[in-house]
Amino acid sequence: MAKTKPPKINRAQSRPEYRLLIEPFADPLSKRTGVLFLFRTTEEFENFVYELVVQTTIKGKKIFFKIAGLKPPLTGFPAAGPALCRCEFDNLEFGYYTLVVDRRGRQINQFRISVHKEISILQAANEGKFIDVTTDRNEWSSNLEGEDA
Repeated sequence: MAKTKPPKINRAQSRPEYRLLIEPFADPLSKRTGVLFLFRTTEEFENFVYELVVQTTIKGKKIFFKIAGLKPPLTGFPAAGPALCRCEFDNLEFGYYTLVVDRRGRQINQFRISVHKEISILQAANEGKFIDVTTDRNEWSSNLEGEDA
């Protein structure tokens, strides 16, 4: 019998695996302010809400995020939802930054953002995009099931 190859996935039309929300945050209790980077999977899990493991490094005006994978929840209580990771930077100066997001050493997406009183995405990844970046919480949290790719 001849071996059959699995069908190719058209990456240009497939949905990204992750979403990233970038927004200012303020914590009145600790009197901290800064920039929040909130990651989520586009896939929602039915039995447990996993933790998304993201390692961060800042070198000058480059912010590196390495998505390492999923970690099981600490509690055994069942729940449904996406895997999340919250990264807060309270020492991020105003300016222009390059975000480099590494997906488990297999793929890299790069973005350019402006961090001032308002946060804006100046340049998004073009090819091989596995993560959507937004500054709109409603867009970030919207259900992906009904969306077109």
